Amino acid sequence: MVILYINMRNLFGISTESTLKSKMTRMTPELIAEIKQMDEFSNQARFLARYNINTDQDLLEFEKLAYEKVNPLKSKRENLWKKHKRTKTNVEKQAIENEIIQISKQITPITEEISHCNNILQRVERIRQHQLHEQIEQEKVQFEKEQEKQKKDKNKAR
Repeated sequence: MVILYINMRNLFGISTESTLKSKMTRMTPELIAEIKQMDEFSNQARFLARYNINTDQDLLEFEKLAYEKVNPLKSKRENLWKKHKRTKTNVEKQAIENEIIQISKQITPITEEISHCNNILQRVERIRQHQLHEQIEQEKVQFEKEQEKQKKDKNKAR
């Protein structure tokens, strides 16, 4: 994150904290969106490197394991909320709330990882569709060139 900040600071020629604030107010919404997207890509790259995920299959397996971890935690949290509603004393309610908070702290990073998996898989699918579209277009152009060449060859033969 620090490297990203330094790169952006150098890119925009920002030298001091006060200048940073004034420059940030001048940034367009499009630029802000691009910076957020770049930050998200950076987080996803770190995620892939951290868990040594190299293929789609690795990513799908990781996602499956993450769901297997998070579902019981969510179920336990939901049961605690139900128990919380039935509890009469404030002491018991507070103890249950603290337990819910602890479970939620365990759930949050796992759901972020699942989100990274989903976003990466969606982007990979879009890239594949784009590549397929480009390949079809190239084949279409090649086919049209061959058709044109065949017409010329026919006309020469006559």
